[in-house]
Amino acid sequence: MIKKWDIILIVALLVLSWLPEGIAFVTGANLLQGGTVAVVQVHGKVYKEIPLSEHHGTDTFTIHTDEGYNKVVVQDQTIGIVEADCPDKICVQEGFISNPGETTVCLPHKVMIEIRSTATEEPDIIPAH
Repeated sequence: MIKKWDIILIVALLVLSWLPEGIAFVTGANLLQGGTVAVVQVHGKVYKEIPLSEHHGTDTFTIHTDEGYNKVVVQDQTIGIVEADCPDKICVQEGFISNPGETTVCLPHKVMIEIRSTATEEPDIIPAH
């Protein structure tokens, strides 16, 4: 026969079993409040920083180096190289990126675009400086 304290114990254990899920939900919600920044580097030096999480619409700019050019498009919260005069065009084939830690690189022109997080709570995500 089930007693009153048995039911209380079962309910308490059920509530406790959902506690990790609740913590993960709250922590995940806080991480989403942080933004993302696209850091464009040419020859290892920062060329431009674009706050992606705040970007709306489409912007285009061209990076000219001694080796050639790269046409970069920022579309809403994504960024990518859409045109280049390098021989292999791997950078164009990589498409658009938007998540922290993702990169796109044009090795012949020494251009790199890296997505960084502005949130510093998560150690696995690269914070923007």
